[in-house]
Amino acid sequence: MKKLIMLSILCLYGGIVFGQKEETKVSIEITAIKPDSIWVADYGDVFFAKPDKDNKYVLHFKHDKPLKVRMGFDKPEKRNMTLYLEQGDQLNIVTDFDENTSFSGKGAENARVFNECTKVYALAYEKKGKEIGDKILSPADAIKTYYELGQLKLNTLEANRQKVSTTFYKDCFISFSCEKLGLPILLPKYYVSPEKKFSECIPDSYWDLEKDIKIDDQLSTNPEYVGFMTNIFPVFLSNREKFKQGTLDKTLSPEAEVNFKVALIEKIYPEKLKRAALFGIVNAAVSSSKELSLVRPLMDNFITKYATEAQTKELRANYLKVDKLSAGKMPPPFILKDLNGKDVTLKDFTGKVVYMDFWASWCSPCRYEMKNGSPKLHAKFKDNKDVVFLYISIDSKEEPWKKAIADDKIEGIHLLSLGGTNSPVAKAFNITGIPHYVIIGRDGKIFDNNAPRPSEDKTVGRINDALSK
Repeated sequence: MKKLIMLSILCLYGGIVFGQKEETKVSIEITAIKPDSIWVADYGDVFFAKPDKDNKYVLHFKHDKPLKVRMGFDKPEKRNMTLYLEQGDQLNIVTDFDENTSFSGKGAENARVFNECTKVYALAYEKKGKEIGDKILSPADAIKTYYELGQLKLNTLEANRQKVSTTFYKDCFISFSCEKLGLPILLPKYYVSPEKKFSECIPDSYWDLEKDIKIDDQLSTNPEYVGFMTNIFPVFLSNREKFKQGTLDKTLSPEAEVNFKVALIEKIYPEKLKRAALFGIVNAAVSSSKELSLVRPLMDNFITKYATEAQTKELRANYLKVDKLSAGKMPPPFILKDLNGKDVTLKDFTGKVVYMDFWASWCSPCRYEMKNGSPKLHAKFKDNKDVVFLYISIDSKEEPWKKAIADDKIEGIHLLSLGGTNSPVAKAFNITGIPHYVIIGRDGKIFDNNAPRPSEDKTVGRINDALSK
């Protein structure tokens, strides 16, 4: 049995009211600490802002629905916060990005309550972590613990219902409800071990989670709800159906598992939600597939029965993009400079196996792998000159890239493709999330475009397989 896993569920941000785009203005005064700039992330785009002559950060957004914006800085220390903004808000913030934050102007109460909900949860999460320590919770206790932690946000929201806008209340109620159920639904799989089957990791209380789930087309205007119903609830449906069939411990191929979930969604979801959820599942299956011929029937079926014209266009474009990067295809050519300013291309490593690591200094999972997985993986091939470890950072600046390499003592060949997932090389390799790993074979062709992480035991085997070709 594994230790209780402290994870957070990442959901899509979104709102429930649509209309004309209005400009929202946010003015931020940072006290106690003075960063040179702050980063701002809204709907996946990240940009940096500098203070004005009054030492304030003034941000402008144009949006047609409520917006959740993350912002923060990494130097001289890491701090961040998330804001809830409605169209037309004129928000003034004085904050140290820690314990002291005040809001004024239009949208202040929404922002204050959202901040309070976040802090209540964070403090309780930290306290619970200290209480648990190294103790191993049972699956039942772990599910109960995270369910109750998630309920704290909803309780705080309800206590402030009369102070916030109706849109804010409805939107956050949906979002917080999804967050509350996310980890409890996924938790049992983290308890599976050679000594403990999956069926032994699901307590009776697990099935009670369904009572909090509402399957409703009217909620499908909220992207966070759609994200939950696309990525999380199908896991529950699959587990429940297998439980009824007595097949919880049967292993399915990735393609068979997707088809199993799709069949359940087709039976249960109403039309609008069904189309949105199936599109997300099918598109993800195409993106992650190592054998496109196995998911092509699934895609064609969705296009025939459900897809809009826009969804059809996106799916087919994604399919072609993934196909170009499938095993046996030539990788996209590129020339990037290494730490010494020397030009490097994949052709430089012809005859060798290249393990490519796409990462960034701000990516915690990337850095975890570099500290805990990469050194062990490198050690396995330290005497093999036919294996190359090639790191391609998608940082937006050179300084944090170099600092991370020095701090983590990352061995290998280091290249920088500026611009995040919009950088030329990231786009060429269809990198939508990091860390991401690719193995290039001796023949210069792609051997595995979705390779396992350095910390996974099977990674050594995959590299050896490439060496044997």
